[in-house]
Amino acid sequence: MVEDGLPGGVDDAPPQPLVLPVPEPRRRPPTLAIVLLSASVGLVGGAAAAWGVYQRLGPVERIVATQPSQGPGGPVTPSYQSIAASAAPSVVKVLTRPLSAADLAGRPTGFAVGFVASADGLVVTSAHALNGATRLRVAFPDGHAVDASVAGTDLVHGIAVLRAADSRQLPPLSFADPEAQAPRPGDLAITVGSPPFAATSVTAGQISSTGRVVPAAAAGAAGGAVVDVTTIDATADPSEDGAPVLDAAGRVIGVVLAGGDGAPPGVLALSGRSAADLVAAIERGGSARRPTLGVDAVVLDPATAVAVGLRSGALVRAVVPGGPSDAAGLVAGDVVTALDGIPLDAQHPLDAVTLNLTEGQRVVLTVVHAGAERSVSVVVGGG
Repeated sequence: MVEDGLPGGVDDAPPQPLVLPVPEPRRRPPTLAIVLLSASVGLVGGAAAAWGVYQRLGPVERIVATQPSQGPGGPVTPSYQSIAASAAPSVVKVLTRPLSAADLAGRPTGFAVGFVASADGLVVTSAHALNGATRLRVAFPDGHAVDASVAGTDLVHGIAVLRAADSRQLPPLSFADPEAQAPRPGDLAITVGSPPFAATSVTAGQISSTGRVVPAAAAGAAGGAVVDVTTIDATADPSEDGAPVLDAAGRVIGVVLAGGDGAPPGVLALSGRSAADLVAAIERGGSARRPTLGVDAVVLDPATAVAVGLRSGALVRAVVPGGPSDAAGLVAGDVVTALDGIPLDAQHPLDAVTLNLTEGQRVVLTVVHAGAERSVSVVVGGG
């Protein structure tokens, strides 16, 4: 631990030389003696000069230049300013109800944030941000605004995609490839928002956990709990609901969720993979239905599992009545340890989208019920 001031027993006077017994000198060649004498004078002079600098300027920090770290696309320099400047033209304000000047003079509600995800006007935000919306309008950083409609939602992951009524080319943000580099604890995460009365806001922190489940009450989601949530060690700002969460290369890895009471601490980020998949499905003109197993499960890590005498995997907290897992006989309290032989953990939660499942696909779950292990066949549903 570093204490304020200098170490005890040290004052401002220059240190006194330490006197040691000197053995009887031996005769050396004149040339060597001259060299040693010159070196001694140099050392003494250098020390005196350094002490003078210290007295006048104090300690001097040594600055070491480092090369930028390497990422999948080449060198990556985590400069908050450059990342925010590149992303800002794609970050928009989302108006969810008509507002007057009097409304703005108070504490305005009805604002959310989103970001452009395709050149033809698809805008990603959080489903929570649209709760109670009576009118949707998107305002862009260049000063124009257009009406918008809901193009698709994924309530299991809390994602909503809007279609802005504008044909102009808009600068989209790109999504990170979850297969190449999934978000991990310790990674840098940056949110770029557009709150009321400000063009841009930037929040940076480290990812603290992944694969979290946020209860419906805390997520404000009509469809139930929100899964595959990432937490970031940073101060949450409710006005950033729907803002993009970026990695050190400026790629989208999540969407901000303004969680309520009971939500994990820090900034909450909805699944970037789910947002990318939903945008891709809408662009293909296909159904915006999302694959689902019809189950609310939370990852049970090995330490927690062994502490309570259970197997690690996905602990089933609730089953959607009439859903795929309900039809297969799963109940709350079951622990699903694997899906098609793949062990379930924080990177592989019991989530159809994260596991790249498709509607109609048949999978086999390894389930521990009342201490007994069994295999259960489940057909993936859609919703």
